Amino acid sequence: MNPKKNFVPLEAIARVENEGGRWVVYLNVQSWDPSDKKHPVANDWQRINDFSTEAEAKMAAHWYGRSANKNASPPTGF
Repeated sequence: MNPKKNFVPLEAIARVENEGGRWVVYLNVQSWDPSDKKHPVANDWQRINDFSTEAEAKMAAHWYGRSANKNASPPTGF
């Protein structure tokens, strides 16, 4: 992920998917770019890692989601 100059993170969502018997964690960072009038909110899904058990993947997804949401705040001016 290469954030733009006006990158403002709104929220991070971690998701767990089963792919070929492995449990994969994906992280989506929604961002706000006020300079982009047509599409100000962007989604950026990234594959983080895969795990052998669903429990491990859910734990990792929780950690990644919490960590990514530390600095996320909704934009002002609505």
